[in-house]
Amino acid sequence: MNNPREVWASPEWRQQAEQWIDLVLETFSVARTGPVEQPRIRFWSTQLTVPTDHGTLWFKENNLGQLAEASILSLLGELAPDHVAAPLAIEPSRGWMLTADHGATLDSLGSDDSLVWERITADFADLQQIVAPHGERLSQAGLVLMNPEVAANFVENQLLLHTGLPSEHPLHLSAEAADDVVRRLPAIEEAVEVLRGTAVPLSLDHNDLHARNCFLPATSAEPLRFFDFADSYWAHPFSVLLVPITQMREQWNTTADDPRIQSVVTAYLERWTGYAPLPELRAALEPALQLAGVHRYGSWLRLLVYADDESMRAYAPAALHYLRTLTDPVLG
Repeated sequence: MNNPREVWASPEWRQQAEQWIDLVLETFSVARTGPVEQPRIRFWSTQLTVPTDHGTLWFKENNLGQLAEASILSLLGELAPDHVAAPLAIEPSRGWMLTADHGATLDSLGSDDSLVWERITADFADLQQIVAPHGERLSQAGLVLMNPEVAANFVENQLLLHTGLPSEHPLHLSAEAADDVVRRLPAIEEAVEVLRGTAVPLSLDHNDLHARNCFLPATSAEPLRFFDFADSYWAHPFSVLLVPITQMREQWNTTADDPRIQSVVTAYLERWTGYAPLPELRAALEPALQLAGVHRYGSWLRLLVYADDESMRAYAPAALHYLRTLTDPVLG
């Protein structure tokens, strides 16, 4: 299997990408004003920057495990144009997309204020509700479905993969470690049972929601524009809070009962009170956060299928971490 990092560093790939970029620019009557640069290559994606007479454009290609991001983001741009940084053009068969530079991301403020997190999560809740009726279309675009009802089955099936790998493989799990995960499956079923009784529809879980993945709006009246949906799932929407809560705990060296974190949680849940009273929504949060670990595990796994040996060794522990800690309390 080709090493994606070697492919993306090759002159042949670069020539193909630049030819496509130039074709797109010609279609839009946009002129390049300088050389294309490649600021980063990771095993999960690479980007190119394209200086033009209409500002800098960004090209992206994903690891094959996240090939559908271009199609997903293009459809999100149609469904919620004010809430996402939609691509100007895509090549779905290769997962290529070309996007305008929307300026600074929210993390550039350097703010430690919980209001920043409140803005991120509340604006994303608005996006989730806009797209909630469109799960079938997003699935057709390639968004992976992780219905809570199948989460335990998904995990149990993956254990066969991990235990069947050679002991020296970075993704190998011993029988004892697999048994520990199996003992956690009833807790997943209990979480699903709680969510089943809450009238909140499935929607978009960004699965990596933070201040570096949203652009500052031009005015305070405009919503944030979100991007980087490569890890996303169609799942219970409240799962999206796992990454924000985790990062807030690390950022402030605190616990989940910190009033600042609780204010962020409340700001998010208040966006959903049209579906159920706030106490009922709060009761559904911890179960949804426990399922979010399945989403984090799954997104790493679908990347690692296409990883080179070095990347496999470096990032397999991240996937196994989420598997081993499934159902650990998030809110305490």
